[in-house]
Amino acid sequence: MKAPENDPRWSPEVRRVYEHDLREMWDRSIAPHVWNAYHAQLDMYLTIARRLAPKAILDVGCAQATLALMLAEEGYAVCANDLRQEFLEYAKSRYDRGNIEFLAGSVYEINPSRKFDLVFANQLIEHVVFPVELLARLRRFLLPGGHLVVTTPNHRYLRNGLPSHSQLGDPHLYEARQFTADGDGHFFAYSKEELVGYFRDAGLRDIRPLFFESPWISGHMKVRYLHRYVPYKVLRAVDWLTAKIPTARAFLCYQLAVTARNPV
Repeated sequence: MKAPENDPRWSPEVRRVYEHDLREMWDRSIAPHVWNAYHAQLDMYLTIARRLAPKAILDVGCAQATLALMLAEEGYAVCANDLRQEFLEYAKSRYDRGNIEFLAGSVYEINPSRKFDLVFANQLIEHVVFPVELLARLRRFLLPGGHLVVTTPNHRYLRNGLPSHSQLGDPHLYEARQFTADGDGHFFAYSKEELVGYFRDAGLRDIRPLFFESPWISGHMKVRYLHRYVPYKVLRAVDWLTAKIPTARAFLCYQLAVTARNPV
């Protein structure tokens, strides 16, 4: 994958993506805790893909498509989707090698040319208020027996001050707030129990929740000050151990992942 090159013609939105990209992927010195957390996420996503060994992968809401580009470089056939064409143009500027297709459009309107063994929808479901509808739509992209992976902020995280999805009441009242593109637009979060139930309602099976990203790797609660001095591998190891503590992980992990299988 190529490093991004600054382009004065970018829109303000693409420039923000570029600035995020620099912090998350390319220059650890800007914000070590951001770089560490993002690389830990990528490590987890790649581990999931390697375990499931899919032939074709769809990455929905891919933004700058870093994960999609990395998956293509590992030899998977990848389709990278985002609502915004200009984000995909930015992603194309970083393409180096691999089998990847870029598909612009809303997840509710796109019609990929094939179905997939694995669909990633990372940090997307918290931007919609009708999650079962979204999950059912994502399921349509899967082959029989294919897997869906969804990640989102965890409602039970000790620093979360947002209501859960079910606490919103009538979701129709919040339709206008959907599809905000950044974390500043979050106005609720999902609990494990909610998401598992919504996956079940969408007809998915073998549903497995997973908590990840403790303060050791996210840098929350001032742990970020350690990140300039402690190696990434050490922080990652402590983070992994924290996420294995059954009685504490739901409160100590900022992120929630749910994986499930499309019935055959």
